[in-house]
Amino acid sequence: MAKYATTKILKKASPTVDIATGNVKKWETEVMYTHERADGTKWSRDYQHDEDVAYANKAPGDFTKAELIGFMPPNMDVIFDAHYDAHNTTPTEDRVSDFNLNDLG
Repeated sequence: MAKYATTKILKKASPTVDIATGNVKKWETEVMYTHERADGTKWSRDYQHDEDVAYANKAPGDFTKAELIGFMPPNMDVIFDAHYDAHNTTPTEDRVSDFNLNDLG
């Protein structure tokens, strides 16, 4: 379950089409996930996904934007949450890379 409410916008969609039938075999999509913070600022990240859709027997124009966004795996919401937290929370640890070994007894 996602921690943050996100808006998803389809940025790019490229179909691979069967020449004989004109139907889409696969979609390559790029979707932007955006979370709006309480202060009104936004944080976004783009994710790509390939989806085999030969079973649908549909031409490219028969798909909707919502349908293409819906092909994104459900775990992408959790991945977005992890990326958001990694870039937007205060660290609780610090690695001391210049520790002087001569300070040891």
